[in-house]
Amino acid sequence: MLVLKKKPLSNEVFLRHVRDYLPMDASVWDTDEKGKPSSCALTAGMVEHHFYCFDAEAILAVSHAIEELALEEANGFLLATMQEFKNFEPHRERYWQLAATLEDAWVIAKGRRLPRHGQLKFIATDDTTLAPFWTVLYQGHHREAMLVSRQVNGAKIFEQKRFDGFYTFHPSLILRVRRDIEEILRGRASRMREFERLRAIDRAAKRFGAEFAREHKAVEQALRKMQIAGDRYEARDFAVDLERSLKRLKHLTGRLPGLTGAADSRLAA
Repeated sequence: MLVLKKKPLSNEVFLRHVRDYLPMDASVWDTDEKGKPSSCALTAGMVEHHFYCFDAEAILAVSHAIEELALEEANGFLLATMQEFKNFEPHRERYWQLAATLEDAWVIAKGRRLPRHGQLKFIATDDTTLAPFWTVLYQGHHREAMLVSRQVNGAKIFEQKRFDGFYTFHPSLILRVRRDIEEILRGRASRMREFERLRAIDRAAKRFGAEFAREHKAVEQALRKMQIAGDRYEARDFAVDLERSLKRLKHLTGRLPGLTGAADSRLAA
């Protein structure tokens, strides 16, 4: 029996679909090693597996790009966590279309559960773990995509909400997040372990990136100083400064287990 391999969705194609839904005033921010918004990610260009801070318009644009992919593929499974069922109403027509084309689809939220519509199943949950999450997860026969994000401000009005999260096309990662959600729904888990693991790694990567950039700048400045200072700053002086820079990086390496503590706990679980 011939088994066709899945063709990964390209980041360029996906972002083109996101931009089709993205209003001019929507915002996506890159985040620093503490998870704080730092710079405009739309200007630099977004990449998968990288955590960003999305405003409500941006989170919907990425969600619609994944839903569009599901409609194009017209097969497979889609799962969405929408916090509250009232958030589903603006997207009802699109999900009716999904219900007519997909093999299975779930919408998970708080509130009064809506009746099943074709292949679209509504799952009501009062679980506090899923309450802050906005997720759209699609597993098709040929391509897969997922957005998973958690609200980071206390806004009640959807348009004022901000979310910390990422998107990916990696099948095994998507499967692990789906399993976490299913375990939470069954009452067998109390946290989104994969989300926490990936967030810890993302912040560690950004911490390393910031530290490497600082040390690179320090070494470059020392070399420039040696160019202009003459006998007042010689090669042996530069060697001392270089050694100090390397020690600082080595100290950071020693802290790696702490920086990725959530990742370690996920592996040990």
